[in-house]
Amino acid sequence: MQTIPTWLQQAFCDWLTRRLYLDRGGNYRLCPSRQIASYNRRLKGVFPRNQEFHRASQAWLSLWETVPSARLSRGRQ
Repeated sequence: MQTIPTWLQQAFCDWLTRRLYLDRGGNYRLCPSRQIASYNRRLKGVFPRNQEFHRASQAWLSLWETVPSARLSRGRQ
């Protein structure tokens, strides 16, 4: 059984809830602080192109939708 690392699940969650964005320099930043995400380097290593990350986040969400009790966390406030 494979598991998705916690940091990647957080990245997917942040992306899908629009707390994460890609800046002009190609870095993933968190809203509203504009800080570079702690998982920025790992994320760019796994998904060199943003389109790949976006597709993966959509696939991850579809997996979550099959689990009735799953919810996206509200995350950092």
